[in-house]
Amino acid sequence: MKVLIVGDGARENAIASSLSSKYKVYAFSSYVNPGIKEVVQRTEGEYLVGEIEPAQIRDAISKVNPDMGIIGPEEPLFHGVSDEFRKEGIPVFGASKNNARIEESKVWARSLMWKYGIPGRLRYKAFQSIEEAAEFISRYGGSLAVKPAGQAGGKGVKVIADIQAYLSKEKREAMAKSVNEIGTYYNKEGEPKIIVEEKVDGPEYTLHVLSDGNTLLPLPLAQDYKNAYQDGIGPETGGMGSVSGPMELLPFISKEEYEETFEIIKQTISAIEKETGEKYNGAIAGQMMLTGLWGPTVIEYYSRFGDPEAAAIIPRIKDDFGDLVEKTATGHLNKAKVEVDERASLVWTVSPLGYPLDRKMASNHRISVDVKKIREIGCEVFFGSVSLEDGFLVTKGSRALELVCLGDLNESRAKLTKSISWIGADTELIYRTDIGSTMEEQIQKAEVVRYTYTSRRKKGFLGASADWSPNGGLW
Repeated sequence: MKVLIVGDGARENAIASSLSSKYKVYAFSSYVNPGIKEVVQRTEGEYLVGEIEPAQIRDAISKVNPDMGIIGPEEPLFHGVSDEFRKEGIPVFGASKNNARIEESKVWARSLMWKYGIPGRLRYKAFQSIEEAAEFISRYGGSLAVKPAGQAGGKGVKVIADIQAYLSKEKREAMAKSVNEIGTYYNKEGEPKIIVEEKVDGPEYTLHVLSDGNTLLPLPLAQDYKNAYQDGIGPETGGMGSVSGPMELLPFISKEEYEETFEIIKQTISAIEKETGEKYNGAIAGQMMLTGLWGPTVIEYYSRFGDPEAAAIIPRIKDDFGDLVEKTATGHLNKAKVEVDERASLVWTVSPLGYPLDRKMASNHRISVDVKKIREIGCEVFFGSVSLEDGFLVTKGSRALELVCLGDLNESRAKLTKSISWIGADTELIYRTDIGSTMEEQIQKAEVVRYTYTSRRKKGFLGASADWSPNGGLW
């Protein structure tokens, strides 16, 4: 079977590497990813390079004549790349342009949750004017999360605590400047620029679900680590590491909470299909937080696999992952099951200095990786923002590598530390060694949150919250 994979990052490398020998892998991306190229060569496929947009994908489909397509990143989904496969009658793993709106627009996602009464929803207010958003924030008396109104690669989120609301003129001016910056991350004509949500707190986790339009199949949980630097400080990124397991859970999430989260995703897919009139095909994920307000609470949705969560989840699937993808694309997911490796997985992301604030500084550096040695100790390497140019590996400005190891987290941490020693570059590399090291703290935090939301549930207050703003709060 000929498969055309669209995308050029570590997530696509992880997907390509999971495909069994029955698939002949073709790739289309904006540069040559060395990890994906390894799979293409092994399966005797072909690597195509170009701009990932509908017109060039149409040309690639015409050239390759694939039996199936797999779309990895979100931006191609937003621009309707998966729809190009469907126009040709080719099964494709990837949400349609209309269905991918669940990720592209945070405002649409929130409004959908409220319209259909989906649990885990947060109160929000959207603003097309940056000035109106800044004015609202300066007057509001509660804690808030301020975000770009649409998908912005995990950037631009700012939390404002309630005590800041009544501070000095200088503080308010600083907040207004911050809001102005957030407003630059998403600027789609005719749509809100900023969304303001009530702030919640608790441990975060992600549930990915496969959907073929009729059958839903939940995958193991994962946890993403967004902040750039050690111990969770610094700017937010696309993700500096991830943990999954053991089994289908995480140590701080119960089986009941897993099932409740799955129910939220079920209701979300049903709502999406009612709004768009299109069956949802591909992966959908809830980026969740366990909160005292609801228990499982939606922070945002993905219309594809998260990255680096995919690198943590896919290696734990014992079944032929390509078979799961194929059954999803072709509408036969009812014949599939997921057998999960009981061991936990640990992912460390390695990035060039400059990421995420200065992509130019993080670009055009040579990097070397002894993949053989890393694999010999039981770990794996997925290549991200690294291009193969004239026999050299060259950074492209984002996360360069994802190192993955399965087993006891402490043992995996030691192996990943060793793996780092086999990576060289002509610039400083940044990575976090604390990924997965705070499980006990998160277990304790989850217990406190669990006591709160279960108490609220017994009293009938689940999801209810009070406004203490003199100006009417979020509504």
